Amino acid sequence: MLYCCFTVVVFLIGSVQFHIIIAACVAFALFFMPLKKTGSGLVPILLFLVFTFAGNLFYQSGKVIVVLGSVAVTDEGLRIASIRMFRVFDLIYAAKILTHITPLETMIDSLRKVLHPLEKIGLPIHDFFSIVTLTLQCFPVLVQKLYGKYSGVGNKRSLKAIASFVIPLFVESMADPEKFFTDMKGER
Repeated sequence: MLYCCFTVVVFLIGSVQFHIIIAACVAFALFFMPLKKTGSGLVPILLFLVFTFAGNLFYQSGKVIVVLGSVAVTDEGLRIASIRMFRVFDLIYAAKILTHITPLETMIDSLRKVLHPLEKIGLPIHDFFSIVTLTLQCFPVLVQKLYGKYSGVGNKRSLKAIASFVIPLFVESMADPEKFFTDMKGER
């Protein structure tokens, strides 16, 4: 719920100074997380932030600051680009912080409790979150099975080779889920 409130606040306030302060707070909180967790996905996130900034920088009305050939950078374009870039940064890294300090099962259980009243209007909330929980439990088992059965694949990482390994595992897990998970517990 706190993250949802954070998201609303980040989108409602349009002050550059506010977004700089929030981004600094988020960046400070990242120092208390393991480097592996904060650094994962860093390059795609940085590219996304650069494209967000550049995509909003040009073609805005306002006082012209710099002219680059046929495009002009305006003060309003710089303000909008900065705010939108900081919003994306804040949302992505606040979500990383949230997933670091709160186990996924706890988040799912909390969402189930919050959305439980929707079952009164006929939405299958309990069923949906039960499926989500089972799916999340299935992924580590599938990864272990892949490593266990197909570790000698070597350089055959083409889409066709991976599909030929993954599809039988999915079929096996759907055909007899009890046996699939029981076998994995026995291998641990």
